[in-house]
Formats: sequence, structure tokens, C-alpha cells
Amino acid sequence: MGVPVPKYTLYDRKDIEVLVSYILYKVGNITKDDLMRCTVDHDFVMYFDLICCLFDMEDKELIKCEKSGNDEICIPTDKSEYLAIELAYSIPRSIREDAVYYAKKITSHSHLEKTVKTEIIDLGQGFQFCIRFINELGGADLMELKIYAPTREAAEQMEKRVFDNPVGAYRNVLNSFIEGYLTVSDKEIREVLDNTLYVKDTALAKI
Repeated sequence: MGVPVPKYTLYDRKDIEVLVSYILYKVGNITKDDLMRCTVDHDFVMYFDLICCLFDMEDKELIKCEKSGNDEICIPTDKSEYLAIELAYSIPRSIREDAVYYAKKITSHSHLEKTVKTEIIDLGQGFQFCIRFINELGGADLMELKIYAPTREAAEQMEKRVFDNPVGAYRNVLNSFIEGYLTVSDKEIREVLDNTLYVKDTALAKI
């Protein structure tokens, strides 16, 4: 039986600034809601401590905050990058690494929600689970599927499995049609998706 690892919570304002700077340094732009989910939800910091800290960091030009629709996005600056590099060691490694892990997981899922669209339709007798893999550069969808499910619970389980492993779902369906001619690996799909995101980000940067 393993010994439980004690949880640490940061209360000092400077420590919280370092943690936020470190997350931004490792992950990049992140919404305030996602920042709370990867810190406050795991008891790394307290809610009001984080809110006050973000206001102070903006005043000190450690971060920039911009509105994007209903979200407010925290953007790193040269000052926050310096803070992250020079003082990361001053906070427990378990907190900073776990916070970055959760931040990457959360932001990855947020991106998936934009590129993978799902819907559960009530057919009266059973349900239909619909999934679309969207081409972010425009044009036709990469793939669209409609699957019958006898109950809503079954349809919701399908939806959860897709978001747990979207690349695997895409690969398995695609390979079932081209098996014997060519197979598509996770690596190849990831490379295509990464290239798509790179082209999109480059185009946005030129606007």
C-alpha cells in the first residue's frame, strides 16, 4: 500500500505569480477559466488568491489579459518568462509540474471541442450518435459518422470514448476502410493535425 503524497497549497503572492508564469511559459496563452481549473480545482492555490494575483500581474505587466468572445485570455510577457525561468525552483516541483500537466490536458480538450463536434439525437426509438471531424482550414469535413445507440447512456459512452482518444477513433475507422492497401498510424495523423494547426497559426499571425 503506497503512502499518500501530501497536497501543497501556495498562499504567498510571489509564489502564485511564479506558478502562473511557469504555466504560461510551458503552455502559452490560456483562458482564466482554464487557469483556474488547473490550479484552484486541484487546491494548488485558493480562488481569491489567484484572482487578486492575476490583477496584480496585469498591473506589473507580467501578463496581458484580452477578451475573446466570452473568454478572457491570459497572455505571457517577457517579464513573466523571465520569472518562470529564474524562479521556477522556488515552488515545489510537484505543484508546478502537475499544474502544467493539467493545463495541457485542459487546453488540449478545449481545442478538441472546436475540431471534433458531436451530437446525440433522440430518434424516438433509440438514439443516434453523430460525430464530425472538422477541417479547420475550411472545406469538407475530414470525416462524419452516425451511429445508432439503443439508449442515451450508450450514446454518451460513445461520446466520452471519442474525446478520450479522438486520434485513435479517427485512425481505427479510417484503417477499417483502407486495410490491405495502406494503414494510418497515430504518428501520421498527429503530424497531419500538427501541420494543419501550424499552417493555421502562421496564417493568423500574418493577419
